[in-house]
Amino acid sequence: MEPAAASMLLIVGLVGVVGVLVVLLVQSNKKLINQRMVTKNVEDMRDTFIDVGETVIYLKDDDLNYLFINKAAEPHYHKSVQDIIGHDDSSLEVEPFGPAMIETDRQVIEHNEIITYEEKHKNRSYKMKKFPVKLSENQIGVGAFIREITDEEKLIKKQERVLFRNKILVNVLSKNFRNDKKQLDYVLHEALKLTESKIGYICFYNEKKQEFTLKAWSKGMLKGSEMEEPQRIYQLEEAGVWGEAVHQRKPIVLNNDGAEPTAGQEFPGGQKIVGNFTTIPIFIDEKIKAVVGFAGKEGHYDDNDVSEMTVLMNGVLTNQDRRIIQKKLFEERSKYFQTLISIGDGVMVVDPAGKIEMLNKVAQQLTGWTNEEARGKHYTEVFVLSHEDRRQEIEDPIVTAMATDQTQELRNHAVLTAKDGSVFHLEDSAAPIKNEKGETVGIVLVFRDVSEKKEQRQEIEYLSFHDALTGLYNRRFLEVELLRLDNERNLPISIIMGDVNGLKLTNDIFGHAHGDVFLKKIAEVMRRICRGDDIIARWGGDEFVIILPKTTIEQAKQIKKRIKTEFAQDGVKIIKGNISLGCDVKTSMEQKIMECLESAEEKMYAAKILERDDFKSTTLDSIITTLQSDSPQEEEHALRVSQWCHDLGVNMELPHVNIRRLKLAGYFHDIGKIVLHKDLLEENSELTEEEISEIKKHPIMGYRILNAFDDTMPLADAVLHHHERWDGNGYPKGLKGEEIPFLARVVAVASYYDRLTSAPEGVALGLDQHPLIHLEKMEGHFDPEIKREFIKMIKNLPN
Repeated sequence: MEPAAASMLLIVGLVGVVGVLVVLLVQSNKKLINQRMVTKNVEDMRDTFIDVGETVIYLKDDDLNYLFINKAAEPHYHKSVQDIIGHDDSSLEVEPFGPAMIETDRQVIEHNEIITYEEKHKNRSYKMKKFPVKLSENQIGVGAFIREITDEEKLIKKQERVLFRNKILVNVLSKNFRNDKKQLDYVLHEALKLTESKIGYICFYNEKKQEFTLKAWSKGMLKGSEMEEPQRIYQLEEAGVWGEAVHQRKPIVLNNDGAEPTAGQEFPGGQKIVGNFTTIPIFIDEKIKAVVGFAGKEGHYDDNDVSEMTVLMNGVLTNQDRRIIQKKLFEERSKYFQTLISIGDGVMVVDPAGKIEMLNKVAQQLTGWTNEEARGKHYTEVFVLSHEDRRQEIEDPIVTAMATDQTQELRNHAVLTAKDGSVFHLEDSAAPIKNEKGETVGIVLVFRDVSEKKEQRQEIEYLSFHDALTGLYNRRFLEVELLRLDNERNLPISIIMGDVNGLKLTNDIFGHAHGDVFLKKIAEVMRRICRGDDIIARWGGDEFVIILPKTTIEQAKQIKKRIKTEFAQDGVKIIKGNISLGCDVKTSMEQKIMECLESAEEKMYAAKILERDDFKSTTLDSIITTLQSDSPQEEEHALRVSQWCHDLGVNMELPHVNIRRLKLAGYFHDIGKIVLHKDLLEENSELTEEEISEIKKHPIMGYRILNAFDDTMPLADAVLHHHERWDGNGYPKGLKGEEIPFLARVVAVASYYDRLTSAPEGVALGLDQHPLIHLEKMEGHFDPEIKREFIKMIKNLPN
């Protein structure tokens, strides 16, 4: 080929290649343009999608300048999107969603975390979700979705009110109220909460008589005392603003916001209506049956309040009307229908074949079967009845009712075993169900759980034969048991009778609670020593009797000895356990058991007489020893006062008997302090008013102690009154002058002087002078003559 032709061919080839490349380039450009158009369409669709909703969406950089925000934000910012982008919230000078906006934005960026929270701002509510957005390798921004939930909250609140109202209605319909008044009181109480009111009332209205009857009212509505019985009947013409609901036959709403009430703005009862108020007529069959009123709500009453109260009261009144109808039907219809409205007891209805048709709620609870599970089953599978004594059979009331066509009642010993094995004691009755033709079409069984009642009955029966304090048998039981055991196979029958010593003294000194402990302890000792078949009873206040079947007199004496020994090791406070015991035995049927009891009693009293002096002496010594052990200074004080009293009696040339009594009175004058805590016996301790009051009781306690013993009884008055004052300002009785017993007047001077002289350098009594001078200057405290004689005696002492 020639060079020219070859060149030509090469040029043509190159042009062809260029042409192909141009075609490809044009096609690629068209494709790029199409892709850009698609991308723009997608972006436009995205913006449309983002802007069409009410949720505010934004994106901020790390300086919190807006990079993006949708059009839903414009009403909140009162600016256009173009005016917002590129600025931060501070420069925009707005707080569209509350003051926490900037703080939470920064928190998202700083902690790189998602935050979800709710914010209330300018009576609007918002739900916010903020999240970190990576803008570049080193830059994090914040994105947010903000949705207004104000209407949702209102809807939820409205739903909650509806639920609360329905709950009230459910309770009204399901609860067993004692009477209509209790039901209406409950409804009013709940309605106050529902309407957020403070005061309210419910009146029934009789359109024919134009008369209101006040049925329920809240605290604070009535004028005067809440305890007074209010006026119940009001005529329409005397009703104020609350009667307008009847006149106008529509609800009346007065939102006064605390304005002073005008004439006629009063509640039933006369109390002024202050603040917001509403009164609502309740219509049943186009007649006003009731008027309700509420006041004291902080916000305004509105249509929701009226609507809620209308629905609620319509339900309540309808329920009351239904109950009236049911009551009439109960009286007029058959046993079957009566049972259906009896919701307090378990109810089971069976057909003539014994298949269960219905269990009410109580029956379901007691049997453990639901109505659906039990329906169609034979009643014996669900209602498992037996005798409480498994060895005996129980009569089936349903079988008997079917056989006799008469009402049958279940015996007291019936026990129901539930599905889960629970056991209930029952009372029930079964009655035939009759149709209009008088034919028996089934049996209705009404039953109730009397387990608690049975337990109470058993407890009453227990208490009727047992002593409530000690748990021993009581006298009534013992007298019956004594006759039952009085037979030949129980011979010999021994009887022990005991009388607790020191019970009265314990009661007088420490109170009846400690006396009760005393009795319980002797009961424990007797139980511990006696056998299971022996009968131990509390015969009287502090007397006990033990019946010992098949027991010789020697065995009885051993038991008696053990009781006495073990009880002597016990006691209450300073009073040691002591009991006088006597016993006798019946060895033949010719002997009378009651004579054996009387003989044991005589021996017990004989033992008590022989042991009394020793017990009293021991007890008195124990009291003194305990007091002196707790407070050695009290022992020293008693000895010194006793000597002062003796010496003064000698100086006053009193009879020997009086001198001896004076000495003893001085020794025993503070014996009542045995009841005080040892800390109160410390002379230098600071005392509270309550502790001083306790100390002032010791003369009374001393009086009780000394009165319990024959030898010290003549000293009791002197101990009782040794803190009385000549001017009548002493205690415990406030006697004055010669009303105070002579011995007490002497003890008062001697005791006071000894306190003066025994106090360390007079510190305890705050003295700044010689005790004798101090005593001389005291006026009104002591008998002047006795005080003179005492001072004269002291001055004549050698030292």
